[in-house]
Amino acid sequence: MRDALAPPQWDFMAGRFSLNWHDDARPCDRRVRVIDLLEREKCGDYLDRLGGFIGSPSRRVTASTLAKRYAFIAAAPVLYAMSVYDKGLTLSPMHCILETPVPQEGNIGGTKLPRLGLADCQVTEAAPGRRREWREELVRSLFAEHLSPLFRSLAEVARVPMPVLWENAVVRIVPLFADALEQAADRTAADRIRDDFRYVVHESPGELFGERRNPLSGLAGPAGIDLPDESGERLRRTCCFYYEISGEYCRRCPLPCPPGHKR
Repeated sequence: MRDALAPPQWDFMAGRFSLNWHDDARPCDRRVRVIDLLEREKCGDYLDRLGGFIGSPSRRVTASTLAKRYAFIAAAPVLYAMSVYDKGLTLSPMHCILETPVPQEGNIGGTKLPRLGLADCQVTEAAPGRRREWREELVRSLFAEHLSPLFRSLAEVARVPMPVLWENAVVRIVPLFADALEQAADRTAADRIRDDFRYVVHESPGELFGERRNPLSGLAGPAGIDLPDESGERLRRTCCFYYEISGEYCRRCPLPCPPGHKR
């Protein structure tokens, strides 16, 4: 991937999304291959270890927290590269490694949550006149072949509803496109970002997500030529259980904030 992306592009992606190259995929207490999380026993063991590290009270809370983090470190860079750089990143669960920081390293990116190590990554570009087909395959690879299987495993092992996990992805994906649009270099780039947003969030069929219907479309707000305004106070439709690990309620939490708690 470092050869396929210009050095400034790779440096930006690595810094913003906590990506790094990982040559050693051997398991340890702090490291797990994402493909292993598709196995019930291994997934449960990892959630228990991660929960202890981040101070989570239950597997349900840990799984929700991990899903939100994973959407940021795995889904976001794929979509960003697609819309901003016009490059396709194929991240296979086989080659993705989650690694939590050791205490002496301090917080990585201001969080105790895992960063993403890549043992391998394929990079593609659309053939002339074939961007729509290329984009469809990128979406299928990212969601139906990667995020959906992981989310289903987390939902089964931790008994957390799938809509919670998908909305956790939405709250990472929508601001990503909004930021990209704000920083678009020109009108052509802005139009591409808008079109990609509409396609991914509202127009892609469920089969590209491994679901009966697009799980993002009902959670991201109304469709339109411009992105929805995420700076307002639109409430989530589901609660991500953040308050159970932090003692604070998100500004957009659908639950009423009890007296004495922060929002």
